Amino acid sequence: MRLEDLRKKADRKIDEVLRALIREEDIWPLPIRIAKPKTTAPLSEWRETIRLIRSQSKEELGFGYTVEWDTVNSKRHGKNAFPSKLSFGSPEDFLRYVGAESVAETVLSNVRTLCEWESSPRQWCASHLALLKKPPEVIQNAVRILSYLKENPGPEVYARQLPVQVPTKFFEQERPLFEAMVLGFAPECLVQYEGTLEERLGLLTKESLIEFRSLDPHASSLPFRHAMAPAGELSRKAHYFEEFESVLVVENHVSFLTLPDLPKTLAIMGSGFAVHRLANVSWLGDKRLLYWGDIDLSGFSILAKFRESHPHVMSLMMDQGTFDRHKSYQKMHAAKQHIPEPDPFYLSPEESAMVERLISNAGMRLEQEHIDRQYVQSGLLRSI
Repeated sequence: MRLEDLRKKADRKIDEVLRALIREEDIWPLPIRIAKPKTTAPLSEWRETIRLIRSQSKEELGFGYTVEWDTVNSKRHGKNAFPSKLSFGSPEDFLRYVGAESVAETVLSNVRTLCEWESSPRQWCASHLALLKKPPEVIQNAVRILSYLKENPGPEVYARQLPVQVPTKFFEQERPLFEAMVLGFAPECLVQYEGTLEERLGLLTKESLIEFRSLDPHASSLPFRHAMAPAGELSRKAHYFEEFESVLVVENHVSFLTLPDLPKTLAIMGSGFAVHRLANVSWLGDKRLLYWGDIDLSGFSILAKFRESHPHVMSLMMDQGTFDRHKSYQKMHAAKQHIPEPDPFYLSPEESAMVERLISNAGMRLEQEHIDRQYVQSGLLRSI
């Protein structure tokens, strides 16, 4: 037996001890298993093991494990006292031995903070031990922010604009901690159940801004032709969009920017799976709503997701005729193994057939920016 082996056996118990302290469980005495030398081992090996174990005991150090001794009868060496059991009698003895006093102090300080904030957080704390090892000021700052969000759900400001005295980048740097604490202690702070953590908390990010542009140069209800705004603002400003009869949501940014002029039509940048941000824009239900995305599994997955909130949305230029016409631009999807298959419940028979064809062709795709511009213009004029 080596000294480092003895230390490793004790170190493996650190998290077990911390969880017991969090739960206020009595696990003492805490045993540590030891391996005896073989009966055929030379007497020097037995004596060295005994010396090593005794040197690390509470009897010698004033802290650490207590040793229980048994008499071992060996034909080769006769009767000898040998340690039969090592056990730590208290948290103090254990923590000092493994050098985890400061870690335990931090964890228990954080538990006290959460107990003052919530009535029964100990089970959650024991299940999120890594997070509880963060400096106490981190947990305290997280509590300050979540306390504010509990009282002010869905504030629709950027995290850095929250009127809470914490470091500027605190939310961004501690996102995993926030997510775990929200789900554990403050699910009522969630104003929606999809999107980034910021979006679910009703906070803004640059990604949560929705880009839109009028395709009708004569529209007067919208005071700006091209702009960005949060979904909540779009919903509240429905009067800006009264003139538009059709809304075209586009997956690719270049395709969105190069759309031709179309009467009474508004274009919205869909940004991949960000269509979920449009779920609560209720005035979309009164418009002729179209979605134009890539002809691939991702594009149809976005379409299916969009239809969960707006069942009347129609797909545009995502059909077999468009796919076949642009055969020279078809290519394999480099990340096909990561693409979720669309929910067939939200697809038409024709769209489902197109999905089956894509799957059978091992991830073949046609990106919308490769579709001929004249073809796009004709397709838009026919559909809007």
